[in-house]
Amino acid sequence: MSEDQKRILETQLWRIANLLRGKISADDYRDYILGFIFYKYLSEKQYLYANELLEGEEVTDYKEVTDTDTLDAIKEESLLKLGYFLQPKELFSELAKKGNADTESESNYIIEDLQEVMNHIEQSTMGTESEEDFNALFEDLDLTSTKIGRTVGARNEVIVKILNHLDKIDFKLQDIDADVLGDAYEYLIAKFAAGAGKSAGEFYTPQQVSKILAKIVTTGKTKLKSVYDPTCGSGSLLLRVAREVEDVGEFYGQELNRTTYNLARMNMILHDIHFREFSIEQEDTLENPQHLEKRFEAVVANPPFSAHWKSDKNPLNNTDERFSQYGRLAPRTKADYAFITHMIYQLADNGIMATVVPHGVLYRSNAEHVIRKYLIDELNYLDAVIGLPANIFYGTAIPTCILVFKKCREIDDNIVFIDASGEEHYNKNGNQNELRDEDVENIINAYRNRETKEKYSYVATLGEIAENEYNLNIPRYVDTYEEEVLRPLNVLSEKLNTIGQELEQVNQNIIENCELLNIPVPNSFNSSLLVEFKQSVQRDLFDQTVRFTKENGEPYPDWQDYVLNDIGTSFNGLSGKTKENFGYGKPYIQYKQIFDNSYIDSSKCDFVEILEDENQSRVRYGDIFFTTSSETRLEVGFSSVLLEEVEEMYLNSFCFGFRLNSFDILNPNFAQYLFRNDELRRKIVRLGQGSTRYNISKVQLMKISTPLPSIPEQNKIASFLNSIDRKIELISNDF
Repeated sequence: MSEDQKRILETQLWRIANLLRGKISADDYRDYILGFIFYKYLSEKQYLYANELLEGEEVTDYKEVTDTDTLDAIKEESLLKLGYFLQPKELFSELAKKGNADTESESNYIIEDLQEVMNHIEQSTMGTESEEDFNALFEDLDLTSTKIGRTVGARNEVIVKILNHLDKIDFKLQDIDADVLGDAYEYLIAKFAAGAGKSAGEFYTPQQVSKILAKIVTTGKTKLKSVYDPTCGSGSLLLRVAREVEDVGEFYGQELNRTTYNLARMNMILHDIHFREFSIEQEDTLENPQHLEKRFEAVVANPPFSAHWKSDKNPLNNTDERFSQYGRLAPRTKADYAFITHMIYQLADNGIMATVVPHGVLYRSNAEHVIRKYLIDELNYLDAVIGLPANIFYGTAIPTCILVFKKCREIDDNIVFIDASGEEHYNKNGNQNELRDEDVENIINAYRNRETKEKYSYVATLGEIAENEYNLNIPRYVDTYEEEVLRPLNVLSEKLNTIGQELEQVNQNIIENCELLNIPVPNSFNSSLLVEFKQSVQRDLFDQTVRFTKENGEPYPDWQDYVLNDIGTSFNGLSGKTKENFGYGKPYIQYKQIFDNSYIDSSKCDFVEILEDENQSRVRYGDIFFTTSSETRLEVGFSSVLLEEVEEMYLNSFCFGFRLNSFDILNPNFAQYLFRNDELRRKIVRLGQGSTRYNISKVQLMKISTPLPSIPEQNKIASFLNSIDRKIELISNDF
């Protein structure tokens, strides 16, 4: 399956996920959607395997099998091969078919049937090797919950709709690599994590961070006997390790959160990891470790940062071999070193361990200093310290780092430090920072080559570490200080003179206009006060409490009322186009961007592929554009002549535009102030008050009336306000 086909599958599944979006919380609809996808996967695996067993038999389609002996034989083989069993009537497609039935003789009510199937899947494994792996696996799919509908009928309707949409998707399990559907599943988990806020860290490690950890622990290896994650979340880290080698013998993980534990088991099975090859347990790793007798060739983890634990309340911790040799226990409110020493205890002599930790682990004092010193000075296990960018994890903006440990280090007289936290080492995507493939490769190369690279990496001797009193703070070893580059004096002087001359011209224009309007002249260079002055001037001009006059002193004509529909037309943004499902193409303006500039810079826009029949969404000079949502304070954008430098730019689906029919009634330069003026903004925002999101009706908008001065007076007003704006820019900007 090509990358394009995989992207299509991801998009199809995400669209189905959005059937519940906005109706229930992200955590809840995640459980339903992922659970139903998992059920469909189990069903298709069962159907394909049963048909394989039926080759050469009289009946070769499993859905048509009714013979009890044949079903018993298929069940026996399925439990050995798949670890579970589904009868023909329990297959996903059969329940979806029943959900489509809605006649007098046949009901489409399937909730009870679906619940029974979930129970039967678990019951089929009782007394078998796979019982623990399937036990209570579907417990988070509460089909009776009022979260998905207040009545039974409403709940059934939602479930039928989801199953029906899923049934139309062919997973092609017989034709594709197991990782394709698994990747789509991981894609959904990542999407849910992006919207889950603080809880995201409980179940998901960003893909690029997972890749770094996986590449580190597989350094020099093509096969692994075992891999372990003591805080495995959804299991994505364990699965990522498997992609870096030819084979992993066994997967081990432990997870405290029950829902996430279920998700991890589903994720393993859906990635075609046989039930005999993984052991995921649900318990507190520090208080009740489940695999303590095991030693692992690879250990990866993204433990909860600075979690609380019962270090001083459990006397057994003082004698626990995981913690006792270090002289001190990790602080009660910071369990980071408790997780580290637990993992080291379970690391095999030939193994590599990589874990994500907060920066405080590198330099905090007292007990943590004692443990840190012992790890370096006595055991010499620490192999590398890698600094990551801030705001790279969902749910927290704090900077983090990766610590790498080996019990038998090939090069044991130094530690490599890598600082990948600088802006040049990641990509900024909205509020989230993201590592690119080249950033990951740079980190891995610096680690494996153990090279000193200016402003990026440094190989520190153990003597240097001791001189720094075992403080591992990365700036102590990697010097990233940038010397300030000053421009030549003649260049600065010329720039200052140019600004001064323009400022003088702008001030003169402001003075002349203030005299014409008989209002005080603002001589201040305080930008915030000037902003307030401009707002007051704009208010008075639009209220017509102050008026310009013609050159001969005569008044301009009275302002005339116009309905917006008479002076312009509205146009839509691009519906449903996002860079995730269309790749990169043309720039488009998002509703979340700040629209208060007089023009939109294409470098601040996202990019989508534009279809030829959607050119009406292209932004042109003079367009006014704003969001359809009253929740965003009706941010207004205006495309000035500068936008013509950009070949093409489009609005996205959360915006719509207002395009002037001609410039004879409304001048574009004046229009930007008109739509940002309180009176018109108030009328527009009131259209959406008391309604749901994205609710400002364009039809009602176009019926709004507004008074307009004549074009000459519009030009006067716009020129004056432009001058004040320019002065604010000149005294505020960093040139």
